[in-house]
Amino acid sequence: MKSVTAESSTLRAALVAQRDLLEDVMSRYRASNPRIFGSVARGDASTHSDIDLLVDLHPDGGNALLRLSGIAEELSNALGTRVDVVSVPMLRTKVSQTALDDAVAL
Repeated sequence: MKSVTAESSTLRAALVAQRDLLEDVMSRYRASNPRIFGSVARGDASTHSDIDLLVDLHPDGGNALLRLSGIAEELSNALGTRVDVVSVPMLRTKVSQTALDDAVAL
């Protein structure tokens, strides 16, 4: 069984503790299905890791980049750590398969 770093556990716990805020932010920005990917999802996050979040954007919600940056800013401020937010269409092909393979629903 693969060992999970303390940093991974801490960052995941921070997201879970802010579940209500996460749901509120997602709703306000017309996004859904938040999933973590990257080092936190794999369990190998370090002290310098951020949280990578993959979301689905509703097509009628307006400018995608503004919405993604708004989600990232609000969650980063609430969690006290950088949060990067992307939608599936924005992922580069090679990265996207890895991100989708790593993705863990919240």
